[in-house]
Amino acid sequence: MNTRFPHLFSPLRVKNILLKNRIMSAPNMLFHTVDGRPTEYYAPYLEHKARGGAGIVNLGEVSVGDGGNHVPEMKKTHDNLPLFAELSAAIHEHGALASAELTHGGMKVRPEYNSRRAMGPVAAPTMRPGEMTEAMTVEMMEEVCRQYADTAEYVLLAGFDTVLMHFGHGWLPAQFLSPIVNTRTDEFGGSLENRMRFPLMILKAVRDRVGPKQLLMARISGSERTEGGFTVEDMICFLENAQEYIDLVEVSVEGLQNNMTATFRPLGINTDLSEAIKRSGRVNIPVYTVGAVLYPEQAEEIIASGKADGVSMSRALIADPYFPEKAFAGKEDDITPCIRCLGCCDSDNLTRHMICSVNPLIGREARLGFGEDIGKAKFHKRVLVIGGGPAGMTAAITAYRRGHEVILWEKSGKLGGLLNFTDADSLKHDLRRYKDFLVAQVEKSGIRVELNKTATAAEAAMLAPDDIVLATGSEPIEPKFIPGWENARHALAVYREPDSVGENVVIIGGGLVGVETGLHLRNLGKNVTVLEMENEYARDGGFGYKYGLMYTVEEKQLKVITGARCREIRRDAVVYEKDGRTETLKCDCVYYAVGMRSEDSLYNELASLGIRISAAGDCRKTGKVSGAVHSGFFAAMDIGRF
Repeated sequence: MNTRFPHLFSPLRVKNILLKNRIMSAPNMLFHTVDGRPTEYYAPYLEHKARGGAGIVNLGEVSVGDGGNHVPEMKKTHDNLPLFAELSAAIHEHGALASAELTHGGMKVRPEYNSRRAMGPVAAPTMRPGEMTEAMTVEMMEEVCRQYADTAEYVLLAGFDTVLMHFGHGWLPAQFLSPIVNTRTDEFGGSLENRMRFPLMILKAVRDRVGPKQLLMARISGSERTEGGFTVEDMICFLENAQEYIDLVEVSVEGLQNNMTATFRPLGINTDLSEAIKRSGRVNIPVYTVGAVLYPEQAEEIIASGKADGVSMSRALIADPYFPEKAFAGKEDDITPCIRCLGCCDSDNLTRHMICSVNPLIGREARLGFGEDIGKAKFHKRVLVIGGGPAGMTAAITAYRRGHEVILWEKSGKLGGLLNFTDADSLKHDLRRYKDFLVAQVEKSGIRVELNKTATAAEAAMLAPDDIVLATGSEPIEPKFIPGWENARHALAVYREPDSVGENVVIIGGGLVGVETGLHLRNLGKNVTVLEMENEYARDGGFGYKYGLMYTVEEKQLKVITGARCREIRRDAVVYEKDGRTETLKCDCVYYAVGMRSEDSLYNELASLGIRISAAGDCRKTGKVSGAVHSGFFAAMDIGRF
């Protein structure tokens, strides 16, 4: 038995099936399908989750009947059955249990992707002006119950071991369970007993179809966490009845603001719900928790302390599908940490596969032909990497693993680049952990690191490398267009010179950098106002991350003024214009965050040496961590082919 994480890696028998550990790979939104058929990318994506050691691997949403909310949905036709079977087989080949999540959007159904309009417990306006959802009749409920049973039967016929029926996150069953949404006055509304009648009908229909021996699972929201919504006590009552039909429950939470667990939110945010369900003594099936479970020591504590019987992970296994195997082998320090940027949720899933900021391989397994083992280069080269930020470190680590001799030059006295601000930041714990992970990976390798090394073309020529990766980062854009700009400092000075920050602060620029710096200062008790000239702040943030950011801005009472054009910066005030009026905002100090520009001045000099050179990170194009990591990785992967 694994002595470091004995509870996490203890087996669990559920019905007649033995799970090898307590880790479930949660379903996530990898809608890589064409005309409803899974592409060649899907099976390798799932296979690496199983190969990485998860005990249960879930296929992402499979819609029930006309309940689709996302596109493209997988079509459950006879011709597609062998393709679904390939997905379950890919999971089975590595000893994991194959599961598929079944969903019905109900009131959230998008009619353009289904043959009928949205439906739910009551008639209500949809997001489309003038359109209403259809209040379900008993006949419609019975039809949906049959569709759930049909879908479960289809998935099991394709070789899956079980299904995870999604009864949370505002989907159709949760709509009936919610006293806020479900205002019916018949036997399907009002009391909890009535509100759970239809969800229990669904579970009974599936159980009756598949038989008593078949393993069935459900995902629920343990609470709405909203006044007037269903509570964890309500869900304990529901599970007391539901456990007649299901054999394992995964506990999440209701509400978009609760589910968008960006880096600002606590870890393990739903463990209080799973713990309450377990400690009630009224639920006798295994209880798993899902929601910001990122580290093996955290997962071990959850199970050991009785807060859950197992953990369900989504983003942690996207960042590193080999999380379980590495943890079991005692190599938890080699697990690539998730930074909770929500890039995987914010990817444009309608046009391409999922993107992970810290894992360039995810979703590309089939195209690139490798997973955790990236393989050795055909020809081994001497590689010079200039710049020790995330792009440079990623390039150096990747090149070293590919068998190259690697020399890394960094102009400052420490690795980390711009990410070193996280050492002093009160919010970016996940990003700091990732930065420290990269530094540790460099230090434990055979990479030759030279700090306080200012790179020149002449010195590079003396080293005689075969390849150069230029990762010299970026520099702040100075707002010279604002009179008095010299009275302000860049936002990074907040972290580098914390003692000089006054009590009343103005930050010019409401992108992610400006707003996140403001949140950090609010954590320190400062009075902060962020001025943004556009009518929307944090425009450079993806939907999910931005939602979490906005929630935190409100929670921390950070003042953000949009549509504010800065006219002058004084030593003790900022003059700005909004809605045609000029305002003067008194303050102790002013910071700016109006963008970055690439620092690529060395590129042309190096190019004149006739040495193969690649630009990576902000040096190539300013952006987020994802751009730095991906460009550094692929720059290194291209070395040594000839």
